[in-house]
Amino acid sequence: MLIRQGGKLAGDLVRVVISRPKKVVTESAASTSPPATTGGQPAGGTQHPPISLPTTEETAIELKRRLARELYKAELDLAGGLKIAGKPCDCLDNKHTLFLEAAAEELISQDPDNPVYSEIIQWIKDNQHKITVEAIQSGVYKSEYPKMAFQFKEFRKRVMGTAAFSAMGEPLQTITLEEAKKLAAEEAAKEVERKWGSQETKLGA
Repeated sequence: MLIRQGGKLAGDLVRVVISRPKKVVTESAASTSPPATTGGQPAGGTQHPPISLPTTEETAIELKRRLARELYKAELDLAGGLKIAGKPCDCLDNKHTLFLEAAAEELISQDPDNPVYSEIIQWIKDNQHKITVEAIQSGVYKSEYPKMAFQFKEFRKRVMGTAAFSAMGEPLQTITLEEAKKLAAEEAAKEVERKWGSQETKLGA
């Protein structure tokens, strides 16, 4: 009897085990499943706002300011005869002209109706040999540098639409008292020469 009852219990246990439903997903598969998403974003994640990029107009304005500031620095160097402490400087030989040319080239497409950018590039090509250290030391083009400074002032005015320093967007490099005196003396000398020439013309007439 005990044997028969034990066999019956064993048979019932086998039938219960066989009749249990199989798991659809294994434990290992469930652990590697990706987290649930909502609207294309991970559940519980944060959505970042779109990045705002500068407009074409804003980019052009900033490029113009950079170009105008560089033109002003070159203008000061030319007004000072391209010398520092009485010695030739290589400011316009490489440093300024490389930036001037690069900025002008980029602005040709940003502001195609203004021919000043092409004129700046052409000016560099035409005058590069006059502003080398060797040319400055020779003194051959000394009388041309003040005229070049005036050209750069005109370039700056045409780039920004005004010669006002405030249009360039930030404080400019200040000059020393001695540099200011030198610039004033040069301007005074030009005015005297102009009046002297005008007087001689009248006397000759």
